[in-house]
Amino acid sequence: MLNKFRGLLGHTLIYGLGNYGIKVLGFLLIPLYTRYLAPSDYGVMALVSMYTQVMFVLMNLGQSTSLFRFYYEHDTQEGRDRVVAASLWIVLLFALPMAAIPFLFNQPLAHLILGDSALWFMMCIGTATVLCKVLLRMPFAIMRAHDESKRYASWSLARNFLGLVLAIVLVAGFHQGATGVVLSQFLAELVFCFLLTGMTFQSLRAGFHWQDVKDQLLFGLPFVPIGVASFVLDLTDRWFLKHYYSTAEVGIYSLGYRFGEILTFVVTAFQLSWPQFLFRNRKEPNAPQLYADMTNYYLALMLLIWLGLAVFAPELLRIMATPKFYPAAALVPVVSFALVLDGMGWMFNIGALFSKKTLLRTASVTLGAVVNLSLNFWLIPKYGMMGAAWSTFLGFLAQMSTTLILSLGVYPVPYNYGRMAAM
Repeated sequence: MLNKFRGLLGHTLIYGLGNYGIKVLGFLLIPLYTRYLAPSDYGVMALVSMYTQVMFVLMNLGQSTSLFRFYYEHDTQEGRDRVVAASLWIVLLFALPMAAIPFLFNQPLAHLILGDSALWFMMCIGTATVLCKVLLRMPFAIMRAHDESKRYASWSLARNFLGLVLAIVLVAGFHQGATGVVLSQFLAELVFCFLLTGMTFQSLRAGFHWQDVKDQLLFGLPFVPIGVASFVLDLTDRWFLKHYYSTAEVGIYSLGYRFGEILTFVVTAFQLSWPQFLFRNRKEPNAPQLYADMTNYYLALMLLIWLGLAVFAPELLRIMATPKFYPAAALVPVVSFALVLDGMGWMFNIGALFSKKTLLRTASVTLGAVVNLSLNFWLIPKYGMMGAAWSTFLGFLAQMSTTLILSLGVYPVPYNYGRMAAM
Protein backbone atom coordinates (compact mmCIF):
# COMPACT_ATOMS: atom_id res chain seq x y z
CA MET A 1 0.00 0.00 0.00
CA LEU A 2 2.72 2.43 0.99
CA ASN A 3 4.66 1.61 -2.17
CA LYS A 4 1.66 2.60 -4.27
CA PHE A 5 1.33 5.84 -2.34
CA ARG A 6 5.02 6.58 -2.79
CA GLY A 7 4.61 6.01 -6.53
CA LEU A 8 1.55 8.28 -6.65
CA LEU A 9 3.31 10.91 -4.54
CA GLY A 10 6.41 10.74 -6.74
CA HIS A 11 4.44 11.48 -9.91
CA THR A 12 2.43 14.10 -8.00
CA LEU A 13 5.53 15.97 -6.85
CA ILE A 14 7.02 15.95 -10.34
CA TYR A 15 3.78 17.09 -11.97
CA GLY A 16 3.28 19.70 -9.28
CA LEU A 17 6.80 21.05 -9.64
CA GLY A 18 6.41 21.26 -13.39
CA ASN A 19 2.88 22.60 -13.55
CA TYR A 20 2.54 24.73 -10.45
CA GLY A 21 6.09 25.06 -9.21
CA ILE A 22 5.97 28.53 -10.73
CA LYS A 23 3.42 29.50 -8.07
CA VAL A 24 6.03 28.67 -5.47
CA LEU A 25 8.77 30.42 -7.41
CA GLY A 26 6.36 33.27 -8.06
CA PHE A 27 6.43 34.11 -4.36
CA LEU A 28 9.91 35.42 -4.99
CA LEU A 29 8.25 38.08 -7.13
CA ILE A 30 5.83 39.25 -4.43
CA PRO A 31 8.37 41.72 -2.96
CA LEU A 32 8.94 43.02 -6.50
CA TYR A 33 5.25 43.28 -7.36
CA THR A 34 4.25 44.92 -4.08
CA ARG A 35 6.93 47.58 -4.56
CA TYR A 36 6.44 48.26 -8.27
CA LEU A 37 2.68 47.75 -8.41
CA ALA A 38 -0.09 49.51 -6.52
CA PRO A 39 -2.90 47.34 -5.08
CA SER A 40 -5.08 48.53 -7.99
CA ASP A 41 -2.50 47.20 -10.50
CA TYR A 42 -2.44 43.91 -8.65
CA GLY A 43 -6.22 43.90 -8.88
CA VAL A 44 -6.12 44.38 -12.66
CA MET A 45 -3.75 41.41 -12.91
CA ALA A 46 -6.16 39.28 -10.89
CA LEU A 47 -9.15 40.26 -13.03
CA VAL A 48 -7.30 39.47 -16.28
CA SER A 49 -6.28 36.12 -14.78
CA MET A 50 -9.93 35.49 -13.90
CA TYR A 51 -10.88 36.16 -17.53
CA THR A 52 -8.19 33.88 -18.99
CA GLN A 53 -9.18 31.00 -16.73
CA VAL A 54 -12.83 31.03 -17.77
CA MET A 55 -11.83 31.39 -21.44
CA PHE A 56 -9.56 28.36 -21.14
CA VAL A 57 -12.45 26.34 -19.70
CA LEU A 58 -14.66 27.27 -22.66
CA MET A 59 -12.04 26.67 -25.35
CA ASN A 60 -10.64 23.47 -23.82
CA LEU A 61 -14.05 21.74 -24.17
CA GLY A 62 -13.33 19.27 -21.39
CA GLN A 63 -10.58 17.50 -23.32
CA SER A 64 -8.08 17.44 -20.46
CA THR A 65 -10.19 14.72 -18.80
CA SER A 66 -11.74 13.20 -21.93
CA LEU A 67 -8.40 12.27 -23.46
CA PHE A 68 -7.37 10.13 -20.48
CA ARG A 69 -10.79 8.49 -20.14
CA PHE A 70 -10.51 7.06 -23.69
CA TYR A 71 -6.73 6.70 -23.88
CA TYR A 72 -6.62 3.90 -21.31
CA GLU A 73 -9.44 2.00 -22.98
CA HIS A 74 -6.98 1.00 -25.74
CA ASP A 75 -4.14 -1.46 -25.33
CA THR A 76 -2.57 -0.78 -28.75
CA GLN A 77 -0.56 2.27 -29.76
CA GLU A 78 -2.71 2.64 -32.86
CA GLY A 79 -5.87 3.01 -30.78
CA ARG A 80 -4.22 5.49 -28.43
CA ASP A 81 -2.93 7.56 -31.35
CA ARG A 82 -6.51 7.82 -32.62
CA VAL A 83 -7.61 9.16 -29.24
CA VAL A 84 -4.91 11.85 -29.30
CA ALA A 85 -5.75 12.73 -32.91
CA ALA A 86 -9.45 13.06 -32.09
CA SER A 87 -8.69 15.40 -29.19
CA LEU A 88 -6.55 17.57 -31.47
CA TRP A 89 -9.26 17.68 -34.14
CA ILE A 90 -11.68 18.94 -31.48
CA VAL A 91 -9.27 21.80 -30.69
CA LEU A 92 -8.83 22.69 -34.37
CA LEU A 93 -12.49 22.48 -35.38
CA PHE A 94 -14.24 23.91 -32.34
CA ALA A 95 -11.88 25.64 -29.91
CA LEU A 96 -9.75 27.81 -32.18
CA PRO A 97 -12.66 29.57 -33.92
CA MET A 98 -13.98 30.59 -30.48
CA ALA A 99 -10.89 32.73 -29.94
CA ALA A 100 -12.03 35.22 -32.61
CA ILE A 101 -15.05 36.33 -30.53
CA PRO A 102 -13.16 38.06 -27.67
CA PHE A 103 -10.88 39.85 -30.16
CA LEU A 104 -13.95 41.35 -31.86
CA PHE A 105 -15.50 42.53 -28.57
CA ASN A 106 -12.39 43.51 -26.62
CA GLN A 107 -13.60 46.97 -25.53
CA PRO A 108 -16.96 45.84 -24.09
CA LEU A 109 -15.13 42.99 -22.32
CA ALA A 110 -12.60 45.40 -20.83
CA HIS A 111 -15.41 47.64 -19.58
CA LEU A 112 -17.30 44.69 -18.06
CA ILE A 113 -14.35 42.94 -16.42
CA LEU A 114 -11.84 45.72 -15.70
CA GLY A 115 -14.22 48.67 -15.52
CA ASP A 116 -12.21 50.56 -18.16
CA SER A 117 -12.62 50.08 -21.91
CA ALA A 118 -9.25 51.80 -22.43
CA LEU A 119 -7.66 48.57 -21.19
CA TRP A 120 -8.93 46.65 -24.23
CA PHE A 121 -5.39 45.56 -25.09
CA MET A 122 -5.27 43.56 -21.82
CA MET A 123 -8.21 41.52 -23.08
CA CYS A 124 -6.42 40.89 -26.39
CA ILE A 125 -3.22 39.77 -24.67
CA GLY A 126 -5.23 37.54 -22.34
CA THR A 127 -7.13 35.93 -25.23
CA ALA A 128 -3.91 35.28 -27.16
CA THR A 129 -2.44 33.69 -24.04
CA VAL A 130 -5.42 31.33 -23.74
CA LEU A 131 -5.10 30.37 -27.40
CA CYS A 132 -1.48 29.35 -26.81
CA LYS A 133 -2.42 27.45 -23.65
CA VAL A 134 -5.06 25.41 -25.50
CA LEU A 135 -2.54 24.43 -28.15
CA LEU A 136 0.11 23.63 -25.54
CA ARG A 137 -2.29 21.44 -23.57
CA MET A 138 -1.98 18.69 -26.16
CA PRO A 139 1.80 18.01 -26.06
CA PHE A 140 1.73 18.14 -22.27
CA ALA A 141 -1.25 15.75 -22.21
CA ILE A 142 0.66 13.31 -24.42
CA MET A 143 3.58 13.39 -21.97
CA ARG A 144 1.20 12.66 -19.09
CA ALA A 145 -0.46 9.83 -21.00
CA HIS A 146 2.96 8.24 -21.54
CA ASP A 147 3.79 8.71 -17.83
CA GLU A 148 6.71 10.94 -18.82
CA SER A 149 6.40 12.98 -15.66
CA LYS A 150 10.05 14.10 -15.60
CA ARG A 151 9.90 15.28 -19.20
CA TYR A 152 6.62 17.04 -18.46
CA ALA A 153 8.15 18.78 -15.47
CA SER A 154 11.28 19.82 -17.36
CA TRP A 155 9.34 21.50 -20.17
CA SER A 156 6.88 23.08 -17.74
CA LEU A 157 9.63 24.48 -15.56
CA ALA A 158 11.41 25.90 -18.60
CA ARG A 159 8.21 27.61 -19.75
CA ASN A 160 7.49 28.97 -16.30
CA PHE A 161 11.07 30.13 -15.76
CA LEU A 162 10.96 32.07 -19.01
CA GLY A 163 7.74 33.77 -17.87
CA LEU A 164 9.38 34.58 -14.55
CA VAL A 165 12.40 36.22 -16.19
CA LEU A 166 10.24 38.17 -18.63
CA ALA A 167 8.08 39.45 -15.76
CA ILE A 168 11.14 40.72 -13.88
CA VAL A 169 12.49 42.44 -16.98
CA LEU A 170 9.20 44.05 -18.02
CA VAL A 171 8.12 45.13 -14.51
CA ALA A 172 11.41 46.14 -12.90
CA GLY A 173 13.42 47.00 -16.02
CA PHE A 174 10.84 48.64 -18.28
CA HIS A 175 8.29 49.66 -15.59
CA GLN A 176 5.35 48.20 -17.54
CA GLY A 177 3.29 47.48 -14.42
CA ALA A 178 0.36 45.06 -14.73
CA THR A 179 0.71 45.09 -18.52
CA GLY A 180 4.24 43.74 -18.19
CA VAL A 181 3.08 40.82 -16.05
CA VAL A 182 0.27 39.86 -18.45
CA LEU A 183 2.53 40.29 -21.48
CA SER A 184 5.28 38.12 -19.95
CA GLN A 185 2.82 35.22 -19.60
CA PHE A 186 1.79 35.52 -23.23
CA LEU A 187 5.35 35.65 -24.58
CA ALA A 188 6.36 32.56 -22.58
CA GLU A 189 3.37 30.58 -23.88
CA LEU A 190 4.03 31.71 -27.45
CA VAL A 191 7.68 30.63 -27.42
CA PHE A 192 6.83 27.15 -26.21
CA CYS A 193 3.98 26.83 -28.69
CA PHE A 194 6.61 27.05 -31.43
CA LEU A 195 8.84 24.55 -29.62
CA LEU A 196 6.31 21.84 -28.72
CA THR A 197 3.25 21.83 -30.96
CA GLY A 198 5.13 20.04 -33.74
CA MET A 199 4.97 16.78 -31.75
CA THR A 200 1.22 17.29 -31.35
CA PHE A 201 0.44 17.63 -35.04
CA GLN A 202 2.29 14.38 -35.76
CA SER A 203 -0.65 12.59 -34.14
CA LEU A 204 -2.86 13.67 -37.06
CA ARG A 205 -1.25 10.84 -39.03
CA ALA A 206 -3.75 8.58 -37.27
CA GLY A 207 -6.40 10.19 -39.49
CA PHE A 208 -9.79 11.74 -38.90
CA HIS A 209 -12.41 9.46 -37.36
CA TRP A 210 -15.68 11.24 -36.70
CA GLN A 211 -16.94 8.63 -34.24
CA ASP A 212 -13.85 9.14 -32.04
CA VAL A 213 -14.26 12.92 -32.24
CA LYS A 214 -17.95 12.65 -31.38
CA ASP A 215 -17.42 10.28 -28.44
CA GLN A 216 -14.67 12.38 -26.88
CA LEU A 217 -16.51 15.63 -27.47
CA LEU A 218 -19.71 14.32 -25.88
CA PHE A 219 -17.78 13.03 -22.89
CA GLY A 220 -15.86 16.27 -22.49
CA LEU A 221 -18.68 18.79 -22.99
CA PRO A 222 -20.24 18.26 -19.52
CA PHE A 223 -16.91 19.39 -18.08
CA VAL A 224 -17.44 22.84 -19.63
CA PRO A 225 -20.30 23.77 -17.28
CA ILE A 226 -18.23 22.16 -14.51
CA GLY A 227 -15.39 24.51 -15.39
CA VAL A 228 -17.71 27.50 -15.61
CA ALA A 229 -19.25 26.61 -12.25
CA SER A 230 -15.76 26.22 -10.80
CA PHE A 231 -14.97 29.67 -12.15
CA VAL A 232 -18.03 31.07 -10.39
CA LEU A 233 -17.08 29.25 -7.21
CA ASP A 234 -13.41 30.24 -7.23
CA LEU A 235 -13.09 33.58 -9.01
CA THR A 236 -16.25 35.70 -9.25
CA ASP A 237 -15.60 37.16 -5.80
CA ARG A 238 -12.93 39.35 -7.49
CA TRP A 239 -15.57 40.86 -9.75
CA PHE A 240 -17.91 41.51 -6.81
CA LEU A 241 -15.11 43.19 -4.85
CA LYS A 242 -14.34 45.39 -7.85
CA HIS A 243 -18.02 46.22 -8.25
CA TYR A 244 -18.74 47.05 -4.60
CA TYR A 245 -15.33 48.42 -3.62
CA SER A 246 -12.33 48.93 -5.95
CA THR A 247 -9.58 47.19 -7.90
CA ALA A 248 -7.29 47.97 -4.94
CA GLU A 249 -9.53 45.79 -2.76
CA VAL A 250 -9.27 43.08 -5.42
CA GLY A 251 -5.47 43.40 -5.33
CA ILE A 252 -5.19 42.92 -1.55
CA TYR A 253 -7.67 40.02 -1.63
CA SER A 254 -5.80 38.38 -4.52
CA LEU A 255 -2.50 38.55 -2.66
CA GLY A 256 -4.06 36.85 0.36
CA TYR A 257 -5.60 34.26 -1.93
CA ARG A 258 -2.21 33.71 -3.52
CA PHE A 259 -0.69 32.69 -0.20
CA GLY A 260 -3.57 30.26 0.23
CA GLU A 261 -2.89 28.96 -3.24
CA ILE A 262 0.25 27.23 -2.03
CA LEU A 263 -2.23 24.42 -1.45
CA THR A 264 -3.15 24.62 -5.14
CA PHE A 265 0.31 23.19 -5.81
CA VAL A 266 -0.80 19.97 -4.10
CA VAL A 267 -4.40 19.99 -5.38
CA THR A 268 -3.46 20.49 -9.02
CA ALA A 269 -0.57 18.06 -8.85
CA PHE A 270 -2.91 15.33 -7.59
CA GLN A 271 -5.42 16.24 -10.30
CA LEU A 272 -2.70 15.53 -12.87
CA SER A 273 -1.63 12.18 -11.39
CA TRP A 274 -4.85 10.88 -9.76
CA PRO A 275 -6.79 9.85 -12.95
CA GLN A 276 -3.91 7.69 -14.19
CA PHE A 277 -3.63 6.09 -10.72
CA LEU A 278 -7.39 5.40 -10.58
CA PHE A 279 -7.67 3.74 -13.97
CA ARG A 280 -4.39 1.84 -13.64
CA ASN A 281 -5.49 0.22 -10.36
CA ARG A 282 -9.18 -0.15 -11.13
CA LYS A 283 -8.96 -3.93 -11.69
CA GLU A 284 -7.11 -4.55 -8.41
CA PRO A 285 -9.26 -6.69 -6.05
CA ASN A 286 -8.75 -4.20 -3.20
CA ALA A 287 -9.17 -1.07 -5.34
CA PRO A 288 -11.88 0.62 -3.19
CA GLN A 289 -9.80 0.21 -0.03
CA LEU A 290 -6.71 1.44 -1.88
CA TYR A 291 -8.54 4.61 -2.92
CA ALA A 292 -9.79 5.17 0.64
CA ASP A 293 -6.26 4.86 2.06
CA MET A 294 -4.85 7.22 -0.56
CA THR A 295 -7.50 9.76 0.43
CA ASN A 296 -6.39 9.57 4.09
CA TYR A 297 -2.75 10.19 3.18
CA TYR A 298 -3.75 13.05 0.90
CA LEU A 299 -5.87 14.74 3.58
CA ALA A 300 -3.07 14.47 6.15
CA LEU A 301 -0.65 16.16 3.75
CA MET A 302 -3.12 18.92 2.89
CA LEU A 303 -3.94 19.69 6.54
CA LEU A 304 -0.26 19.84 7.47
CA ILE A 305 0.37 22.47 4.78
CA TRP A 306 -2.79 24.36 5.77
CA LEU A 307 -1.70 24.54 9.40
CA GLY A 308 1.65 26.07 8.47
CA LEU A 309 -0.01 28.67 6.25
CA ALA A 310 -2.63 29.59 8.84
CA VAL A 311 -0.06 30.08 11.60
CA PHE A 312 2.64 31.94 9.70
CA ALA A 313 0.60 34.06 7.25
CA PRO A 314 1.11 37.39 9.11
CA GLU A 315 4.86 36.88 9.34
CA LEU A 316 5.08 35.89 5.66
CA LEU A 317 3.22 39.05 4.65
CA ARG A 318 5.52 41.24 6.74
CA ILE A 319 8.59 39.67 5.16
CA MET A 320 7.42 39.66 1.54
CA ALA A 321 5.00 42.57 1.10
CA THR A 322 4.69 46.25 1.88
CA PRO A 323 2.37 47.53 4.65
CA LYS A 324 -0.47 48.39 2.27
CA PHE A 325 -0.88 44.62 1.60
CA TYR A 326 -0.75 43.44 5.26
CA PRO A 327 -4.58 43.13 5.64
CA ALA A 328 -4.38 40.11 3.29
CA ALA A 329 -3.03 37.95 6.15
CA ALA A 330 -6.47 37.58 7.75
CA LEU A 331 -7.79 35.89 4.61
CA VAL A 332 -5.21 33.11 4.38
CA PRO A 333 -6.59 30.60 6.97
CA VAL A 334 -10.12 30.73 5.52
CA VAL A 335 -9.13 30.69 1.84
CA SER A 336 -6.54 27.96 2.24
CA PHE A 337 -8.98 25.68 4.10
CA ALA A 338 -11.50 26.25 1.30
CA LEU A 339 -8.84 24.90 -1.08
CA VAL A 340 -8.40 21.83 1.16
CA LEU A 341 -12.12 21.17 0.66
CA ASP A 342 -11.72 21.68 -3.09
CA GLY A 343 -8.97 19.07 -3.17
CA MET A 344 -11.04 16.58 -1.20
CA GLY A 345 -13.92 17.04 -3.64
CA TRP A 346 -11.61 15.99 -6.46
CA MET A 347 -10.47 12.90 -4.52
CA PHE A 348 -14.08 11.87 -3.83
CA ASN A 349 -15.05 12.15 -7.52
CA ILE A 350 -14.28 8.51 -8.35
CA GLY A 351 -17.78 7.33 -9.22
CA ALA A 352 -18.34 9.99 -11.88
CA LEU A 353 -15.06 9.14 -13.62
CA PHE A 354 -15.61 5.37 -13.63
CA SER A 355 -19.25 5.49 -14.67
CA LYS A 356 -18.77 8.22 -17.33
CA LYS A 357 -21.58 10.08 -15.54
CA THR A 358 -19.86 13.44 -15.68
CA LEU A 359 -23.17 15.12 -14.94
CA LEU A 360 -22.68 14.02 -11.32
CA ARG A 361 -19.65 16.28 -11.12
CA THR A 362 -21.56 19.00 -12.93
CA ALA A 363 -24.31 18.84 -10.31
CA SER A 364 -21.95 19.09 -7.33
CA VAL A 365 -19.86 21.94 -8.74
CA THR A 366 -22.98 23.80 -9.84
CA LEU A 367 -24.47 23.55 -6.36
CA GLY A 368 -21.23 24.89 -4.87
CA ALA A 369 -21.25 27.74 -7.38
CA VAL A 370 -24.87 28.64 -6.56
CA VAL A 371 -24.08 28.69 -2.84
CA ASN A 372 -20.98 30.82 -3.41
CA LEU A 373 -22.71 33.24 -5.78
CA SER A 374 -25.64 33.70 -3.42
CA LEU A 375 -23.33 34.39 -0.49
CA ASN A 376 -21.27 36.83 -2.60
CA PHE A 377 -24.39 38.96 -3.04
CA TRP A 378 -25.06 38.85 0.70
CA LEU A 379 -21.65 38.87 2.42
CA ILE A 380 -19.34 40.93 0.19
CA PRO A 381 -21.33 44.21 0.39
CA LYS A 382 -21.35 43.88 4.21
CA TYR A 383 -17.96 42.38 5.01
CA GLY A 384 -15.76 43.01 1.96
CA MET A 385 -12.77 40.70 1.61
CA MET A 386 -13.64 38.49 4.59
CA GLY A 387 -17.13 38.06 3.19
CA ALA A 388 -15.60 36.88 -0.07
CA ALA A 389 -13.35 34.42 1.77
CA TRP A 390 -16.20 32.86 3.78
CA SER A 391 -18.39 32.67 0.67
CA THR A 392 -15.64 30.68 -1.03
CA PHE A 393 -15.24 28.38 1.99
CA LEU A 394 -18.95 27.56 2.22
CA GLY A 395 -19.23 27.08 -1.54
CA PHE A 396 -16.41 24.52 -1.56
CA LEU A 397 -17.93 22.78 1.47
CA ALA A 398 -21.22 22.37 -0.41
CA GLN A 399 -19.40 21.11 -3.49
CA MET A 400 -17.31 18.55 -1.58
CA SER A 401 -20.28 17.18 0.37
CA THR A 402 -22.42 16.77 -2.74
CA THR A 403 -19.57 15.14 -4.67
CA LEU A 404 -19.08 12.58 -1.90
CA ILE A 405 -22.77 11.67 -1.68
CA LEU A 406 -23.30 11.35 -5.44
CA SER A 407 -20.06 9.46 -6.09
CA LEU A 408 -20.69 6.89 -3.36
CA GLY A 409 -24.04 6.11 -4.97
CA VAL A 410 -22.22 4.96 -8.11
CA TYR A 411 -18.94 3.52 -6.78
CA PRO A 412 -18.80 2.71 -3.03
CA VAL A 413 -15.49 3.45 -1.31
CA PRO A 414 -14.99 2.52 2.39
CA TYR A 415 -13.70 5.89 3.60
CA ASN A 416 -12.64 6.03 7.24
CA TYR A 417 -14.65 9.10 8.27
CA GLY A 418 -13.58 8.84 11.92
CA ARG A 419 -9.91 9.00 11.01
CA MET A 420 -10.48 11.89 8.62
CA ALA A 421 -12.45 13.80 11.27
CA ALA A 422 -9.70 13.16 13.82
CA MET A 423 -7.09 14.59 11.45
